[in-house]
This record gives sequence, C-alpha cells and structure tokens, in this order.
Amino acid sequence: MPPILAAPCRKGRKVSWWGRQPCRLPLGQATSSTLSRAISLLCLTGALAQAEHLVFTTVVPGSCPVWFSAPEKSKDFGFQSLEFLNDSDKPLQSLRLKVTFSTEAREPEEVVDGGYLYTDLEPGQQKRLDVFLGRISALSQKLKSAGREVAWVKITVEAVEFADGSRWEPGAPLINDPVEPVRPIK
Repeated sequence: MPPILAAPCRKGRKVSWWGRQPCRLPLGQATSSTLSRAISLLCLTGALAQAEHLVFTTVVPGSCPVWFSAPEKSKDFGFQSLEFLNDSDKPLQSLRLKVTFSTEAREPEEVVDGGYLYTDLEPGQQKRLDVFLGRISALSQKLKSAGREVAWVKITVEAVEFADGSRWEPGAPLINDPVEPVRPIK
C-alpha cells in the first residue's frame, strides 16, 4: 500500500483539523504542488534567516522637551520621517539629530549620520516631519563588512534650539542622592 498523506481534497469539501477527518490521498496523486510549496517555503525561511537585518529605533532622553516616535522607512532611508511633539512651553526653531550604529550591546555606538532639522513647532503641537537620515545602502554595507547578522540603528536628539534663542542639551546622567539630589555621575 502506498504511503498516505493528509491533504485537503480539491473536490469542494471543507477540512477542519478539529473534529472532521481530512481527505486522505496517496502521496503520488495529489500533493506534488503542496510538497513543492512546502519545500520552497522552507528554503525561503532558511535564506531569510541568513540575511542581514537592520533594526531602526528611536531613543528620547528623559529630559528632552521634544518627543518623537513612529519612524517611517523608505527604500533609501531608515528614518524617512518621524512624528514630533513639542512638549515644552516654548516654540521650537531647530533640532540637532544623531544616528548611531552598533552590532552588539557591549560595543560602543558609532555615529553614522545626523543633521539639523529646522521647524516651527509651537508648544503642544504634533507634526510628522521628513528627516532623511540613515541611508540603508550604506548601513547594509557597514553591517556586511562587520560580519554580523543584526545591527541596531538609533536616532536621538542631541540639542534643541527654541525660537527665543535658548537651548536644551542632554546633561550628564544624575545620581539619586538625598544629600545632593542633582549631582552628576563622574
């Protein structure tokens, strides 16, 4: 007797894996296309597992007066645009953005891109802005030359300039010390 493989019949019968018996057909009769699809899927899955992967993410310093999220990618840029929110009580004039690249948590991050973004966000205003940072072709090449499979590409704010001329820059991390509550870590 030839081996039997459970496969749905193509004669209009519905098959449920809970309760009903599937139509059973001999291996040679019905499933050559099903088997070729399964083999193709397994090969594709194996190929994807070997491909390099860039993970694009945002990092917002806790004291930053501007929040940003929801990065949109394009075929050319990992950070085509971002959604910005002015969380301060002053209108913004510009932001200085920085893009870093790292392949492991223990490795230092390398600055790979950055620039100024000029905007007129009013206090409390939220807007999607094009940033055109993180060129995918250059980052993919960098990942390939590093001999790694995964790299993290992060975008963060280095400085904010307000319309009144004042600035915000991230300070040194602080220690929660009851004697000196805002003493920087040295």
